[in-house]
Amino acid sequence: MAVRYDTFHIKAEKTDEGFIRDSPVIGRTGILKYRNPDGTTRNEYRPPEEAFNADSLATLNGKPITVGHHGMVNDKNWNRSAPVGTVMGAGKEDGNNIRADVVIYNLPTNARELSCGYTCDLDMTSGTTPDGQHYDAIQRNIKYNHLAIVNRARAGSVARLNMDGDEIFETEKENNNMAKIRLDSGIEYEAAPEVIVAYEKAQTDLKENQTKMDSLQAKYDTLLADSEKAKKEHEDELEKAKETFDEAVKSRVEMLATAKKFDIEKADEMSDKDIKTAIIKKVHGDSLNLEGKSDEYINACFDMAKDKEIKHEDSMAEQRKTIHKEDESDKKEEKQLSVRELEEKLRADEAELWMKEVK
Repeated sequence: MAVRYDTFHIKAEKTDEGFIRDSPVIGRTGILKYRNPDGTTRNEYRPPEEAFNADSLATLNGKPITVGHHGMVNDKNWNRSAPVGTVMGAGKEDGNNIRADVVIYNLPTNARELSCGYTCDLDMTSGTTPDGQHYDAIQRNIKYNHLAIVNRARAGSVARLNMDGDEIFETEKENNNMAKIRLDSGIEYEAAPEVIVAYEKAQTDLKENQTKMDSLQAKYDTLLADSEKAKKEHEDELEKAKETFDEAVKSRVEMLATAKKFDIEKADEMSDKDIKTAIIKKVHGDSLNLEGKSDEYINACFDMAKDKEIKHEDSMAEQRKTIHKEDESDKKEEKQLSVRELEEKLRADEAELWMKEVK
């Protein structure tokens, strides 16, 4: 949404109270020129359907009249704006112009021209007006905020305040050294050329600095992202290295345990491959020639040697189990025979005692 100030004549009369009353032109259709921040000019077109839109004209009713522009007037800053009058109704169509009834209670200035403060939506569509003028944008949805009395109108020095009767207000001399500067908000101010140059340079420097800041921020964000990525990759590598180390330790412990099982001496001084070779020879003797064989071949022979030893141990365990059972059976039988012998001895003793008593 853009903010605009357009300027037109005041032709007024004084009331019995000393107020100034008039129905001046406060706006028009057609091309309005505005200065871009880079110093170029942009033509904005206000078509009749936007200028004379009933909703837009109604926004003029009751709006304050100020001396100069002080930004958009509201209930928080109206004191600073020091209103000196009021627009007394909605705007009215008058040919290509817009008129409004105004009352000015006090005019503490030699300014003679009217400038509308309003907002609008800029349609950045270029084109050509019906009378052949080029425009760069179209003003739409115009909403008026205030009416200001200014020294110099966009329309030029022809705008004057003329009072009925003998009272004549002298127009100020034009200051040919003054030019207009338009801020990013769309507000325009009069300023000396050197001020405008300094302002535009400051704006250019600001944009360049912002571009540099954006570039530095982008580089920082990239470095930060790369740092986080590198940190994650490093953590993943450490985790994988830890897992590999744990696996290697576990494998080595198992290998030394297997070597001990096969009575391989000084296994802790041997490599895993040497331990495997020693175990293979322990099981198979010299029946297998391992000279020049690949690691895969040695690993396969090692697995076969372990399996053979396990089967042998299982067989020996079964034999020990069977022998143990037989030993238990013999002990039981021996225990049973001893009981019979004890009973027979007891009977013999009883018989011998009885025989003695009989005699």
